[in-house]
Amino acid sequence: MVEGRSRVAETMVSAANLGEFRYGPDDSPWYGAKFSTSDGAQRAHRIAKDLDSDGLPTLLRRAHDLVSLTHMRQFTTINELGIYLRLLTEIRDTLDRFLPVVFDRSVSELVAATAPRGEGAPMSSTNRRRLKKLAREYVRPGVHVSDLHEALTRVQQQRVLWQRYVAAGVNPEVPTGIADVQVLFSNVAEDLARLDEPLGRTERDRQLANTPVDQLVPTIAELAAESDVLHNLQERTELMQTLRDLQLQPLITDMANRHVPDLQVPAELELAWWQSALETMLESDRALLGANTDMLDRVEADFRLVDDAHAAGVSQGLAWQLAENWKVGLVDWPEEATALKTQLREGAITSRLLQDSAPHLSRSIAPVWLASPYEVSQIADTMPFDTVILVDAGAVTIAETVGAVRRARQTVVFGDPVTQTPSPFRIAVDPEHRALQVDEGTLDAFHADSALAKLSTLLPTLSLSRSYRAGGEDLAELVNRRFYGGKIESLPWAGSFLGHGSIALDYVSDGKAVPDPESGAVESVDAEVDRVVRLVIDHARTRPSESLMVITASAKHAVRVEQAVLTAAQGHKDLTEFVIGDRAEPFIVATLEQSVAQSRDRVVFSIGYGRTPHGRVLRDFGPLGKPGGERLLAVAMTRARRSMVIVTCFQPSDIEAERMGHGTVALAEILAEVRARTTAEYVPDDSDPLLVDLARRLEMRGIPVALGHRGKLGLVAAHGGVCVTIETDASLVRDRCASHPPPPRGPAPTRLALRPRARVPAVLRPGPRREHGRRRARCRPWRHAGDLDPADPRPPMNTQDLDPRVPAIGPARR
Repeated sequence: MVEGRSRVAETMVSAANLGEFRYGPDDSPWYGAKFSTSDGAQRAHRIAKDLDSDGLPTLLRRAHDLVSLTHMRQFTTINELGIYLRLLTEIRDTLDRFLPVVFDRSVSELVAATAPRGEGAPMSSTNRRRLKKLAREYVRPGVHVSDLHEALTRVQQQRVLWQRYVAAGVNPEVPTGIADVQVLFSNVAEDLARLDEPLGRTERDRQLANTPVDQLVPTIAELAAESDVLHNLQERTELMQTLRDLQLQPLITDMANRHVPDLQVPAELELAWWQSALETMLESDRALLGANTDMLDRVEADFRLVDDAHAAGVSQGLAWQLAENWKVGLVDWPEEATALKTQLREGAITSRLLQDSAPHLSRSIAPVWLASPYEVSQIADTMPFDTVILVDAGAVTIAETVGAVRRARQTVVFGDPVTQTPSPFRIAVDPEHRALQVDEGTLDAFHADSALAKLSTLLPTLSLSRSYRAGGEDLAELVNRRFYGGKIESLPWAGSFLGHGSIALDYVSDGKAVPDPESGAVESVDAEVDRVVRLVIDHARTRPSESLMVITASAKHAVRVEQAVLTAAQGHKDLTEFVIGDRAEPFIVATLEQSVAQSRDRVVFSIGYGRTPHGRVLRDFGPLGKPGGERLLAVAMTRARRSMVIVTCFQPSDIEAERMGHGTVALAEILAEVRARTTAEYVPDDSDPLLVDLARRLEMRGIPVALGHRGKLGLVAAHGGVCVTIETDASLVRDRCASHPPPPRGPAPTRLALRPRARVPAVLRPGPRREHGRRRARCRPWRHAGDLDPADPRPPMNTQDLDPRVPAIGPARR
């Protein structure tokens, strides 16, 4: 076809003009039929019409009536009906010569006894004579059987075949009318065989007579229907034979499935030919890809092994370095070693004694000190530190940390300006239980006086804007947009695409109660307590391996929920183990203030306030309605690593913004956003033609896909509970928009650790051809253990295979 594609295109256009591509394999059963003449096609169509109108229905009706008179199960194919008829005919002939009791038991011994000597099993003469006499007793009186051995052999075969189609212990029965059904069967079987040849059903399993009856009837009806497929069939057959000789059958079938118009036939042929030519060149010369893909795979594997070995060997290297420094120190400062031994023999040693007796050896024996801000004063002032790291600096004031900062040559500060605010420090209990009143101005002053705020004006500031949590993007994007101004970058997870949302609203419709006479608030409604208990029990039974926390804005509600959960868990070993068992992250019920330093895989945020019997929502929402309520709400929304359920007794419209303020109004807005987000429809990104074409082909196979998933992944597909993401170079480059400049390039392995290399390059790799050389792409698995259904028997991906720097929320390594 290098020089003759134009002639082939003309042939294909001629076939298209005659209607070859108007119908595909799924449009008509006549597709692909071969006839030598047009009269042959018309005869075959008449046969199908006769079968559909009279032949097949009459046979099936008469045959079902006949079989129903016996104990045989109903036949499933026409050929099986033929076996039934032959069996019944032979049994009828047998019963004309033998008594019916001959079928009561096996006649194997009688067959052996009547066989010529030397052919059957060894048997004594006495036993042989006895069995022959018994065999003659089965013969009907007055009937002569010339060859008793052959007749008994047929009886045994008929008995075995009969038992195959009936229940055990049922003797054969022969109804009348077998001959009439036999004639109908012969005519139908002959007609079906005439249709098999032009339809290409030459294989025994594909013959119409071996097709199940429930499929055969509609197939014959489709063959009998009027169809344009049979028009010009002889002319089209001659043209199609020419194309089949050129090995274009896959292309022809594909074009018929897509009903390609006549004008596009030459372009389709040209595309297929050039694509096959390109793949042939790539197969013969891999250098045309611009990279040796096998080498890249090997380099990735080598880097991964080396990187894992390096990460695992850091601790051993550090231990060796500390031991070496200790040995050298003992030699260089023997006086300090002697003084240190003396101090250790005397018992407890303080930091000042350690610094005074061994100022140099102390750096080897205690290189790292961990202390709260209130324990720093116990460390000797003369002990220097190369670096001081302040954690949760947004929750402490500069005064609380100045004792540590002044000791350091350099300071590294970590903090969250959204969720962390210094709180007043109380050292006494108020006998009148008066709550400490903090107005909004005082709270803002506390926030501005935090160590994070103060030191950020002096030190270089870097924002950690990428989230590596293995949670859903629904919750992550809501928190990002609401509290962080959209600055947090994260990748979607497979659970959302599989339908497992990361944030959900659980509305308690009967969440009403009478206001408390003392506080005046509708607090800790019974219906909300029951709903939270059910959610906890359901989690404990379906996801016991994932941690859970219940947080609420009401301290009273927290106490009631915890007591109710403990009561519900009594007597159930599995629930008790989950609720009070010794776990790395135990189950807890906490208020918003207590949950600041806590996080769990899944969180139930039970607000804790309901409605009055009249359906009104009071303005008292505890700490949410006071200054700083927005930050407490931010704390609540950021405690879940994987998913969150918000349990509420009221709708967002029930909150009147003019009567309420602070975190209450923000809560109503979040509830409205969650509801709107769960019903939002995403517009697919069709800017990449390669992914659009691949998505269309996957959808044709019944695989759900999403183009431009969440605006971050090129193409996402799912099958059998496993997701894959497919990205091209174009989709990766598009991620680096102007508002988010790319990080420093660095060495290629570093970039690979942060985001594994995509598996669909701009020039596709050669691979085994599908149909007429369609392209194939390699994908990356996109699955996480937390995304799985508990009933799914397949093991989750081994998370130990992941590089710790790879975002767990995104696509995992291969």
